[in-house]
Amino acid sequence: MRLGLSSASFYGRLETEDASAHVRDFPVQVCEVFLETHSEYCRDFGLVCREKLGDLPCVSVHAKGTQFEPDIFGRSMRQAEDALRIFTGVCDAGQALGAQYYVFHGPGNARNALPPDKVNALQERFGRMQEIAAQRGLEVLWENVSWCSIRTPEDVQRAKELLPGIHFVLDVKQAFRGGVNVLDMVQAMGGDIRHVHVLDCDAQGRLCLPGEGSLDWHGLLQALRSLGYDGTILLEPYDYQARDEAALCRSLDYLRGLIFSE
Repeated sequence: MRLGLSSASFYGRLETEDASAHVRDFPVQVCEVFLETHSEYCRDFGLVCREKLGDLPCVSVHAKGTQFEPDIFGRSMRQAEDALRIFTGVCDAGQALGAQYYVFHGPGNARNALPPDKVNALQERFGRMQEIAAQRGLEVLWENVSWCSIRTPEDVQRAKELLPGIHFVLDVKQAFRGGVNVLDMVQAMGGDIRHVHVLDCDAQGRLCLPGEGSLDWHGLLQALRSLGYDGTILLEPYDYQARDEAALCRSLDYLRGLIFSE
């Protein structure tokens, strides 16, 4: 496994290119670049961030999906085509960054997100996303998100039935937020996990940095290893959790100790 950090850790505090450069200041092997707005969804901006990263590999690209991902599945074809053009620009940036994966949230609604089998034209539109990404050397991975279409292990199963061969991002904090046992989500995704986002949760249910909470990290890593997972464990804190950079470094050291001592 490899240890990584997302540039989203500095969202709102640093512009994306500066956040990419700052990730290099931390003891990680890989990173994820979070693109924040439309002017960043292009090859030229991807090249800017690639230069800022130096020799640090970028394993995945993430975008502010609320700006376009739901519209990919819109009932208006013009709406869908416009959204797919935006998605293509994100993939162009991802290709320039040398990323392997595009992290996909999917349609979302804070109150009543549609499960995968209710998403309009899912197979056709997701297939187009896969084709666009593959042409640029990326794979689309669907992430569990508490307010989007894959929230529960049952949603994972529906997606597998509708989209044979689909692979996933396991997001630990989103499992917490969705009231889902992390190990149940691991079991549902199984050997189709390709990327993992991590955070911790304390006894009061508050999100915190790994090493400050109560998650059974040994159990999680053991479950992942039993599936043959050897990808990235990527720390993805919110900005308020990353402002204490000494604490952020301690958390990365904690994760490194777990990953490489077991």
